Amino acid sequence: MSKVIFLPFYSVITGSKGKNLLDLAFENDIVIEHNCGGLCACTSCRVLIKKGMHLLKTKSVDEKEMLINSGFSEDEYRLSCQCTINVDSDEEIIAYIPQPSN
Repeated sequence: MSKVIFLPFYSVITGSKGKNLLDLAFENDIVIEHNCGGLCACTSCRVLIKKGMHLLKTKSVDEKEMLINSGFSEDEYRLSCQCTINVDSDEEIIAYIPQPSN
């Protein structure tokens, strides 16, 4: 199991291999917008991975294109619906949830 820390709330939870960050957040009452329902069809569930990127499944072509086309080209941006924990580890994953812009 990996420790996942969601900022700015500093919510600490554990997640196992195969779980994505959006589902983990939802299961633990952490709010991440997800307008498309977690289908990699928008960027509302984007997070910044501050630590532990190597513990997550790599970006798919669809995720990369979705982020780049929306102006989020930095490598640290990920869609939480696509951020699947790939390795059980004692290391932590730190994900920053940007506040939605109105």
